[in-house]
Amino acid sequence: MKWHRKNEEEDPAETALDIGEDSELTPERPAEPLPPTEAGLAGTSVERGGLSFVGIPRTRGNWDLVVTGEAPDLTGADELGFVAVEDGDIFMDSQFPEGDVTPLAEAIELQIQPPYRAFGARQEGDLWAIAARGIDLGRFQAAGDEIELTVRGGEHDLVVDGRKSLASVPELERMGKEECADFFARAVRIEDDLWELTISPL
Repeated sequence: MKWHRKNEEEDPAETALDIGEDSELTPERPAEPLPPTEAGLAGTSVERGGLSFVGIPRTRGNWDLVVTGEAPDLTGADELGFVAVEDGDIFMDSQFPEGDVTPLAEAIELQIQPPYRAFGARQEGDLWAIAARGIDLGRFQAAGDEIELTVRGGEHDLVVDGRKSLASVPELERMGKEECADFFARAVRIEDDLWELTISPL
């Protein structure tokens, strides 16, 4: 689901939502949460590997920052996940609250700029804690919603949506080889030909 974020000049009634069948995201959450602590003031940050808000599990190095922000118009859910891209669009995951997430994105963007992935949890009332980390994006056409490509010693191993594939993804391979001759690449579809990329040398 794509959210066109509102600005001061827009009529809220004209804000559009675009829903595509390939646009669902699942927010990544660390497996080892630290004990929760009290939330700070809206807009404050938590250093890497430090405090943990209620509902925001922390593993050292997983998030670039955690901030708090007030979003009075969000109702119907106490957790959310989204990806913000450079043109200002926000791609929500499949379980989203009703209302405007722009105030939470603005709290993040006081410190980091898009593109980034974010996960949020309501703390109390209108107060949310939001964890975010910068991501890399790429555009290419390919089947599936999640691709894993391993290239080692000239051998190629491609997995699409959890199943091995004999197909090829030339653009993903090209981007991987720009990093290193041997690499592991993971691509998660955000929408249409837009993918979140992780490329690691082997």
